[in-house]
Amino acid sequence: MKQTRKIIFLVFIVIAIVGMFLPIANFNDNSSASLAADIEKQQGKVDSAQTQLDRWIAGGKKSEADIQKQRDKVAKEQEKLDALIAEQNAASTETSKGLSYALLPGKLPAELEIDMTVVNQYKLYDWNYGAYYACIWIAFACFVLAAILVVLAGNKDVSKLYTISSFLHLAGILLVCYSILRLTAFPIKLPYGNAEIKTLPVLMIVCGSIISFCAHVQAVNNSKRSMIYVFCTFLSILAIVPFWIMIVNATRTTQAIQQGVSLIPGGSLANNWNILSSKNFNVAIGFKNSAIIAFGSTILSVYFSAMTAYGFKVYNFKGNKFLYAVVMAIIMIPGQVTGTGFFMFMYQLGWVDNRLALIIPSIAAASTVFFFRQYLESNLQLSLVEAARIDGCGEFRTFNSIILPIMVPAMATMGIMAVIGSWNNYLTPLMLFTKPDLKTLPMMVQELRGDIYRTEYGSIYLGLTLTALPLIIVYFAFSKYIIAGVALGGVKE
Repeated sequence: MKQTRKIIFLVFIVIAIVGMFLPIANFNDNSSASLAADIEKQQGKVDSAQTQLDRWIAGGKKSEADIQKQRDKVAKEQEKLDALIAEQNAASTETSKGLSYALLPGKLPAELEIDMTVVNQYKLYDWNYGAYYACIWIAFACFVLAAILVVLAGNKDVSKLYTISSFLHLAGILLVCYSILRLTAFPIKLPYGNAEIKTLPVLMIVCGSIISFCAHVQAVNNSKRSMIYVFCTFLSILAIVPFWIMIVNATRTTQAIQQGVSLIPGGSLANNWNILSSKNFNVAIGFKNSAIIAFGSTILSVYFSAMTAYGFKVYNFKGNKFLYAVVMAIIMIPGQVTGTGFFMFMYQLGWVDNRLALIIPSIAAASTVFFFRQYLESNLQLSLVEAARIDGCGEFRTFNSIILPIMVPAMATMGIMAVIGSWNNYLTPLMLFTKPDLKTLPMMVQELRGDIYRTEYGSIYLGLTLTALPLIIVYFAFSKYIIAGVALGGVKE
């Protein structure tokens, strides 16, 4: 790391460390607010006693002694109320600064107490001062060690010390940000209010640590590469976790799912399968219908869209640009707008309750045509077509033997998208299919939520898992072609 970068790094990380020793929050003394509940309660007693007195006077059935006794009671309750109001006014006029708190080196003031009514009402996570203090000290140690390792690495361009320092620095940033956010979440019991965060120390800690981290990562290549790996790993986990939770919930009971999220599979897979089977969820019929529609429409869509894109690319005919503009305009029209007209058209053709209604119309896939044409613009040399024509190759043979192998990566990509879109399609089959033996998997899964007595979430997640499983298999089967397409598109002659 160059000397200038190192100085910038050290300056800002020192600023962050210093900020941890400055008062970062203030707990104001709300003694007047703590009396508000007592005043409200006492006011209710006064109003109740006064109402009783007025009723007795108006009724005329009570003796004068009883009425006088009630008057004394009203006066006594009013005196208590006046005393509480005076105490509140005195507390509000006092200039109490409250209690201040810095992340280091001390602990939260002993006068503070957690309001357990708030914790129980909103079911907050268990508060633990010990774990909170440990996070703060670990963050401080990470910052200090990160600075020491950068100094020890000297002026070397490559060193393992830089990489270790970057990981420690990142861990320190995450922990200190968590500590600040956790501090604002502590429900403090009166007479003190919740933490009021001060801007300057927070800016020193957060901005100082982030700026120093960026200066380090930008200056050292191996640290930058390591952080890229960390970021990509985080994105991968973010993408995989929802699928894993879905699979795990398919093995758990409804009660366990309602209690919270778990990453550990349960033991109710067989029970969920029995529930699924008892609700007329015929997996074989659903798979068959979804597979016929999805793969049939995908094959037609990919092949004929590739042929259309090839025609737009190779043949320079009159009206080429106009027709391509029409294709682009079709992409802008949402499917919901044409849903009624599509249903009427299929009804007139007699294709209601017929799988062909979802397979044949997929030939007209405007977005797929656009993608294929853009792909051919980058990867097809017209000299190949001209050479095939010179050798006496027909147009269809040229397309099938020469163009299609070139378009395999693009066809695999759009094939995956088409399968996913057709497999997950719920609205169109719902409009066209009324027979039970034509229902697709999304239609069957949706019907699982129609139980008016109890919703079995375990069986629903099992149905969702069975629905998503073929899509996952298709993706892994064709993902290598997507990578090949990206690699091919990046080659420049």
